[in-house]
Amino acid sequence: MFKKKRRYIFTSNSRSDKGIMASVCGLISMVSFILVMMIVLRAGGITGSRLGAVGFVSCLFSVAGIVLGIMSLVERDTFRFFPRLGFTVSLLSGICWGGVIYVGISGI
Repeated sequence: MFKKKRRYIFTSNSRSDKGIMASVCGLISMVSFILVMMIVLRAGGITGSRLGAVGFVSCLFSVAGIVLGIMSLVERDTFRFFPRLGFTVSLLSGICWGGVIYVGISGI
C-alpha cells in the first residue's frame, strides 16, 4: 500500500578514521577521568600511585585525541561529526585533567 521511499546519498565524502580514533581516545580519557575522580572522592583523597598512573595515561589519551581531532578536521571530503566529537571530548577531558594537575601542583 505505502511504499517506502529509498533515500540515496550521492556524495564523495567518507568517514574519517582519524576522527573516529579521536572520539575513542576522548571517550576513554573522559570515562577514566570520571572513574578516577569517583574512586578518589570515595577514598577521601588517600589513594595509591596507581591512580596517578591511570591519570597520566589518560592525559596522554587526551592529547592524542586532540592531535587526531585537529588532523581529521583538516582532512577534505570527510564527514565532520566524529572529528568534531573527538576534538571536543578530548579537549574537555584535557581541560579536566589540567585542572586536576593544577590543583595538585598549587596545593589549593
